[in-house]
Amino acid sequence: MRLLATALLFAPALASASPRCELTGTPWLEGRLLRAIPAWSTARVVDARIGETVDVFVAAPGRLDGRTVIFGESGDRSRRSWTAASCPDVNIGWSSVEPHMQHEGSPSPNKDIAAYANAVVFGEHHGKWIGYDRIEYFESPRPALTGWSVHLTDATPSDPIARRRAPNLLRLGVMRLKAIIEIGDSTAATPGAETAPAGMISDHVFRYTFRKDDTFVGWLTSFFNVPYLFGSAGKGKRSQAERYLGADCADILVAALRRSIAPALQYSSVGELVNRMHVVGKPTSLVPCSDEEPCAQPERRLHFGKDVQRGDLLAIDYIDASELPRSWDHIVAVIEDRSPSNGPPDGLLGPEDTVAEIGSADGLKFAPLGDQGHIRIAVLRPRQGASH
Repeated sequence: MRLLATALLFAPALASASPRCELTGTPWLEGRLLRAIPAWSTARVVDARIGETVDVFVAAPGRLDGRTVIFGESGDRSRRSWTAASCPDVNIGWSSVEPHMQHEGSPSPNKDIAAYANAVVFGEHHGKWIGYDRIEYFESPRPALTGWSVHLTDATPSDPIARRRAPNLLRLGVMRLKAIIEIGDSTAATPGAETAPAGMISDHVFRYTFRKDDTFVGWLTSFFNVPYLFGSAGKGKRSQAERYLGADCADILVAALRRSIAPALQYSSVGELVNRMHVVGKPTSLVPCSDEEPCAQPERRLHFGKDVQRGDLLAIDYIDASELPRSWDHIVAVIEDRSPSNGPPDGLLGPEDTVAEIGSADGLKFAPLGDQGHIRIAVLRPRQGASH
């Protein structure tokens, strides 16, 4: 009886003891689409269509009453809920991790050109490899996001250059995320901008994208917020474009094609795309026009639905641009047939029609074809499952 009484005496004290909760290593982020099946399946990269929700969770290695655990709220049975275990309150803050769209705090490899580049821009050595450029990153607090898990519905950037696009496109693109856990005087953070001392941010930083739909053009919209990087490099899944680090005009289009209709398509230059892809008809010239200068007739009129269609690529040769010695200088994707007079589409490819391109610090943009100036164009039509 004396032993039982002693046990009862200590029972209330044992029941009220607080659990010993510790964080012991570097946390990370993992996410999933809200509709994901199975519900606990998570990854460090999540791609979503606009209108969907991305759930992101902190996963933090630690100890609970001396037992090694991973704390998290994803519902995965291998995760222990910090809240359900009655651990002490923590403060978790979130930040976006974004690239500056051009050099701001570090020197550019091409004099007087702030855009990122792995190769020489302009002149007789145009395109010559000079080494991987250093992309600059910064972090922006997201005060509306709190707790062990958050819901995301867009990828709106903070960088003022990246925001220079139509409002209906602003929520599309790529974004990275970081979380900082504060417990008393201690902090622990998931990987962020500090992982990019050499200019290429680590794949351990959580990344998510929002795209318009599953078409080629839809996947292309997931590349908003990616910096222009002349001479972007890497093969297959290690391509800088594929990893949403930076992209030139050819690589950003190949990356979107690989995500949509041509997963085996290889990264290459504009000239190689012209040589390898299906060319529709013969090249023709196009002259821009304005209110002061009427449109000149092209060598050959290109009709939508026959000679050109949404999602076609247009290889571009800048006429009389001696500083660009290649046969083909640039490449864009056809987005929309528009009328010269703001009326209904006229069914003809012209300077007023919208194309998607990347070629400056603005990153990917949808702009009139006429912005390209006096050009010669070749229409390339991507094929389902193309591998070359």
